Amino acid sequence: MSFFSEFFFSTLVGKPVYGLNEAVYGVFRDFIVKPYKDSFIVTKVRIRTKNGERVIVPWSMVRSIETDPVSISLKKNPSEIVPIEYDDTELRLKRDFLDQQIVDTAEHRVVRVNDVKIVAVQGELLVVAADIGFRGLLRRIGLEGVALSLASLFKKGFSNTLLPSKYIDPLPARLRHQITLNVAQDELKSMHPADLADIVSDLDQFERLSILQTLPMDQMARTIEELEPDVRKELLERFKDEVLSKMLERLSPDSATDIVAELPARRMRQVLNAMKLGDAEEIRELLKFKEDTAGSIMNTEFVALSCRTTVARALEELRKKKDQVARAYSIYVVGPADELEGVISIHDLIFAEPNTQLSSLLKEDEPVSVRRKEHVDEVIEKLSKYNLVEIPVVGPKKALVGVITVDDVLPILQENNE
Repeated sequence: MSFFSEFFFSTLVGKPVYGLNEAVYGVFRDFIVKPYKDSFIVTKVRIRTKNGERVIVPWSMVRSIETDPVSISLKKNPSEIVPIEYDDTELRLKRDFLDQQIVDTAEHRVVRVNDVKIVAVQGELLVVAADIGFRGLLRRIGLEGVALSLASLFKKGFSNTLLPSKYIDPLPARLRHQITLNVAQDELKSMHPADLADIVSDLDQFERLSILQTLPMDQMARTIEELEPDVRKELLERFKDEVLSKMLERLSPDSATDIVAELPARRMRQVLNAMKLGDAEEIRELLKFKEDTAGSIMNTEFVALSCRTTVARALEELRKKKDQVARAYSIYVVGPADELEGVISIHDLIFAEPNTQLSSLLKEDEPVSVRRKEHVDEVIEKLSKYNLVEIPVVGPKKALVGVITVDDVLPILQENNE
């Protein structure tokens, strides 16, 4: 038995249905579904025969759904098929979902279901999301390929707009042609990653993937970073290496390393090989450090400049690296061999005269730092003792190799308090 792993309902409508003897029985018309946990499960298949009759067969009679060309094969010959009916507890995808209005209660607007996403799981088909976007409409009328080509030509994104089936609530039979939506896609995209992680955690594994794939890559990466390790582990198993590698490239090296460290050894190598060389090397270096050491939680993205650099040039460097050092609280002054000479807060930098050299802003005291192999408890102790929000990490000969912020140690403090 073979099926698509996932597909959109419209790609199957009108495609041929074959009997066991490979004779054409008719064409596919619709799926019959019923509620199943937080989604819908396909129970029956509606077919229009060569003679124009409309018949329904149980899903268990389907032998396979082929991909090339798209078609359905049954387990019996046409002469052996005995049609059945469906009952009032079941819904028809084409009639009860497609082109029906969805009331967006969050944004007070009405949108339309243009297509339905279906996932195959252990021989069953589950309806996991409704496509309410323009791409779904173009797919229905056969123009999705043309639109994707144009979008690629102009380097524009053209993603699906999906609503997980958990948030679609079919009304009673007399009102079946209305479906109520409990959450809006636009609202998801404006949520903080931590809030999104809470929602994703409450979904089943199929809906989690569907909802995350509707998000911009940066937001998807930050949301996955916020997930609990067990939820994240289960979810990442469903990502292709190429997608996971691109997602990790959007995170800080320390956050990306935490996620990579959770992968099986073979998958870890595959994902790192798919990443950009520089990003992969940073993660490989961080993976060398033992757990619970400063080196294992440090971030290798920071701004380090010579003491002769002016304030104006330092601010310019910060602007250039704003994406890499989004959580920066300080810049670091280093010598010819990258040895740490001092720390200057962003606050002091902003209010200094533009032509002032960084050497003039350095304090006489030796900067507080930690070594790569120091235990995280010592890092936390120094952050607390000296009232710091950020502390540099040094290697041999006091060379600056990384930075640890309060954000990096918060998860550790939470674990210790649980």
